[in-house]
Amino acid sequence: MDEFLNKQTTRLQNMNIRFSLVPNNGNELEHRWEEAFAKKLSKSQKRKIAFKQCMWNVFSMGKIDCFHGQRAIDAFEMQKKAGCYLICTSSEDAIHLPKANRLKVKDVTHVGSDLYIVDEHFTWTFVLTHEENCGPYFHKPLGDFE
Repeated sequence: MDEFLNKQTTRLQNMNIRFSLVPNNGNELEHRWEEAFAKKLSKSQKRKIAFKQCMWNVFSMGKIDCFHGQRAIDAFEMQKKAGCYLICTSSEDAIHLPKANRLKVKDVTHVGSDLYIVDEHFTWTFVLTHEENCGPYFHKPLGDFE
């Protein structure tokens, strides 16, 4: 088990939050994230912003509206959360939380890789980046904020 999975699953166990590991074969969850949040960008636009290296460039380069910094944290904290996935780009598996209503930013382990938190239906996302001066980002289509 890699460092992220080891630390995050230990933290979740200590908090009595149920979870399961989900294989991310062929980066399936990243592809679903791309389809949900970056489908309006052309292949050329994605190449120009180095999307394949850092999917969150859609936010940092202003291609998709989002909250940034403390506003992103506040939006994530206020977001109603049913189930969600924690997808770390350095891990072969993701973590599925069937009930994530108690999940807060302080509960998430961030170990130098990009971490994408997304609800089960891929309607909102919260991103912690490997860059100290970038992010975090929170995106939910306009009009859908609760």
